[in-house]
Amino acid sequence: MKKILSFVIFLALISFTVSCAYFDIPFAINLTTTQETTTTTLPTKVNGTITFENEDYESLAVFHSSTYDLNDIDDYNQNLYETKEYIRHANIVVNLVVYTQSYPWGLETNRELVSSGSGFIFLEKDQYYYAITNYHVIESNLTNTKVEIKTFSDSAYNTAEIVAYDATLDLAVIKFAKFDRTDVTIIDIYERLYYKFNTGELVMAVGNPSSLNNNVTFGEFKSMESLKDVDYNVLYHDATISNGSSGGALVDVDGNLLGVNTWGLEDSDEFSFAIPNYIVYSFLINKGILD
Repeated sequence: MKKILSFVIFLALISFTVSCAYFDIPFAINLTTTQETTTTTLPTKVNGTITFENEDYESLAVFHSSTYDLNDIDDYNQNLYETKEYIRHANIVVNLVVYTQSYPWGLETNRELVSSGSGFIFLEKDQYYYAITNYHVIESNLTNTKVEIKTFSDSAYNTAEIVAYDATLDLAVIKFAKFDRTDVTIIDIYERLYYKFNTGELVMAVGNPSSLNNNVTFGEFKSMESLKDVDYNVLYHDATISNGSSGGALVDVDGNLLGVNTWGLEDSDEFSFAIPNYIVYSFLINKGILD
């Protein structure tokens, strides 16, 4: 699901408010220009963990892809098509379900959907695939809940296990058995790590909005913005996301991870927000998912 925020936007002296599906989080957008630099200072581990501060973003280098240099429109369109198909095959549906017994003696079990969102595969290890999603997609105070997933080519849902989560960051990692799946791709989380996001660059959002599984939308990266009650700056872009998009990947034209789509507006498809890839990477390192 998409996390709908209640917030105040200060943009061209216009302010407005929308409702939040979970809790009210007022925030303000402060549009700034990005200063380009070619000097990158990478965070280092301290006692086995890493920390990336908002001000560290300004020290990052500017990223350039060879795709930007394509002059033939057919070649460029073919690249976009291949990227779109690639990220669709890395996308998964993530459901939180609860099982209840209809009769005291347990002769019948009911399966009820609690929430539904998106996720994407980022790691293959041993006999498992590992996927990232939002914590609020799998969060529940109910008992007898299970996380179920469906990959691009699956005809039925399979059980997944919660490996790690951080409620403050709104991130979670789940894993599920590989079985004999062959139609699965893995999104690269390293290629765009610790590079600036280029203002105006084309971005692609993949997810399952409004029950449209493995849907891809296009937009552009606008700026890095601050949200009140969120401890890190987020990516502001305008690729359309909706209920069900939460946890889906935001990628560049080559399919490299930029962020995790988490927030949007109920009454506008021009304001979408994602958790930056460096926050995701820090989470994975600090939880011991990655070395």
